[in-house]
Amino acid sequence: MSPSRGRSIHYHKKEEGNLFKIIAVLIALLLVAGGAIQASIWVQGKLTERVEGASGEHLAEARELLDAGDYPAALEALTPILERVDNPQITPEALLLESEIHLASDNTEDALTSLNSILNDYPGSKVAPLAALETAKLYESQDDLDRALELYRQVKETAPTTVRAPATSALARQQEREGNLQRGRELYREASDEAEWGSAPWLEAVDGLGRINTELLFSNLHTPDSKLYTVVPGDSLTSIGSKLNITMGQLMRANGIDNPNKLRPNQTLKYTPKDFRIVIERSTRRIYLLDNKGIFILYYSGLGKQGYETTLGKYKIGNKEKDPVWHKPGSEPIPAGDPENELGTRWLPLIPEEENLPLDLGIHGTIHPDSIGTYASKGCPRMHNAEVEELYDLVVRSTPVEIVEHYTPRS
Repeated sequence: MSPSRGRSIHYHKKEEGNLFKIIAVLIALLLVAGGAIQASIWVQGKLTERVEGASGEHLAEARELLDAGDYPAALEALTPILERVDNPQITPEALLLESEIHLASDNTEDALTSLNSILNDYPGSKVAPLAALETAKLYESQDDLDRALELYRQVKETAPTTVRAPATSALARQQEREGNLQRGRELYREASDEAEWGSAPWLEAVDGLGRINTELLFSNLHTPDSKLYTVVPGDSLTSIGSKLNITMGQLMRANGIDNPNKLRPNQTLKYTPKDFRIVIERSTRRIYLLDNKGIFILYYSGLGKQGYETTLGKYKIGNKEKDPVWHKPGSEPIPAGDPENELGTRWLPLIPEEENLPLDLGIHGTIHPDSIGTYASKGCPRMHNAEVEELYDLVVRSTPVEIVEHYTPRS
């Protein structure tokens, strides 16, 4: 081998050695840098945990003070978050709680400021849909319907299902205000499906649904499920009701009839056939009137007190009575209208469909409206007089009734 070739080999080995050293140094530097980065991430994580932990404590403290009615102290508890922390998770929650405190203090203007801070500065936060919903409610309460409806539509289109129901109900209310009752009914039904069963948004939707259902059925407006009947000689409202299996009350209300004896041949009557059933839920003191689409209307009742619990089981409606006489056990009959007559203005007897059920139960009105929603009767379901009069005009004799402890809606 020539001297020049030997020097070349030696030179290349030296170069390789230097390259390996450089690579080793770079690797070492990268490891150090990586360690520093990891350390920095770890420190930042610990700092974040510390901030979030402290902020969570402040939020919990503010919530407790709000629930206790100490609004100034509740606002003070939020100060460390709102003045020192800018966290996309915590700060919006603090602002939302701040808006609740302002609302509890009847300070609508500051509540709107807090809510708009969420919408403007933290639009992607998990509480932004709630902030939009609360902002819309405030605008609606101030009759600023354009801004309210814009936010309600935004919530309905983008928010999770659990948040959407109040916005859907609000849009239903707008349709109701504008006289678009059938569209309003569709939206209320949609909201009741979106909301959790029994929740406040669900009750809001179901109350609206029942209000429109009864208004449509008792009005002269024609709906997809309404029909027309032409009066023939010899007809009476009683015979027509029996023929169509609907109540005389429905015929009178839907057609503006004041005197049932003044029918004329070829007169056209609007009616809405219904296959109703009633479920009385003892645990919530609710009366559900159901049709083939689900809840038609929800009523609130008073039920049997301790020792006189309303008996569970299956019944049917018997011969209904207007202005019933109360045959109080152990006393003379108490006439309708007497201040001592606890039956109110209507009586819908419950005929047992199973063995060992009481024979003296009935749905009736009351002279004690404050007892609705309580367990105060001696077993009978009682209702507000105006509502039992409405139910009287909705259901026919033999309508099935079931009294249950807890109602599970059919799928």
